[in-house]
This record gives sequence, C-alpha cells and structure tokens, in this order.
Amino acid sequence: MRRQSLLAAIALTAALALTGCGAEPEAEGVASGGTAQPEASTGGGDAAVENLSQDEKGVKFAQCLRENGLDVKDPEPGKGVMLKFGPESGMSREKVEQAMEACRKYNPQADSKPNPEQEANGRKYAECMRANGVEKFPDPKPGQRGIQIDKETGSDPDLDKAQAACQSILAGR
Repeated sequence: MRRQSLLAAIALTAALALTGCGAEPEAEGVASGGTAQPEASTGGGDAAVENLSQDEKGVKFAQCLRENGLDVKDPEPGKGVMLKFGPESGMSREKVEQAMEACRKYNPQADSKPNPEQEANGRKYAECMRANGVEKFPDPKPGQRGIQIDKETGSDPDLDKAQAACQSILAGR
C-alpha cells in the first residue's frame, strides 16, 4: 500500500487552522482532519490548558497521543499534528479513537469551526485536487474542519502531486 495513510485531510486541516490538528478515523486505514465527529466541549475548563498558545497545545496534543500509543511527531510551529495510520501501522480505529478522546483537551481545534475564508479555501483546494487528477476528492462539509477522504481517494496515485500543486490555496494564496 502506498501512502494512503498520509492523507490530504490531515494536511488540509493543519493548513486551514494554522495550528495543531486532530485526526479522527473514518474507517480502518483512513483518517480525517479536525474534529468532524463529536462536538462535546472540553469539559472542566482546565485553566493551564486554556492559557496555552495554539502551538503549545499542538505539542501537548502530540505528546498525549504518543503517551496513548500513537506514533506522532511534535508539530512544527503553525502546522498541525500529522497522524499516519493504516493496516501496516498496527493502529486500529479503536486505538486512535481512544487516544483522540484521551487527548481532546489538548487538541487546538477540539471546539473550533473554520471561518468563512477557511471554508472557501477548503472548497478551492478540493476543486484544485480534482483538477490535478484526484477526481474523487470530496468538498469539505460546511462547519467542519478538514476533509474526510476514503481509502480509495487516499491511495490515488495522483494524491501527492495534486497536494503539492494545491497546497498554497490553503494559505489563501
């Protein structure tokens, strides 16, 4: 299997938010950026966490994910956590979901929604991805961070080339 486990959805969310990124699995071997699933609040209002910058939350989020068994690196400033998983990774959907829930309070995007400009850039990005050979690349869902892509789209041979061609759109360029 090629890089189906490194999905454009993760990069999309990272660039849309210019902060840290969460990832929720849609199906085995498939990830999506942001928090498209539960809309629960972070709960107890942990003041120490609330006072962290988005970049600091991203680092804490990555550390927490590692502590919960996921193989992720600390994000670079202004970028999101990159989560690679698939059949070859040994990470099940359940393991990813458990780690995401355990680390939710550190997820910089846990309770945020994209602004209209970010949503417009996401739509332009999806159009660009399709124009560059990833014909089944979906549009983002309104009010949701990231774009969920399925296994077939994630393994499209044109994914990397299209992502490189379209990346600047996410920054509004």
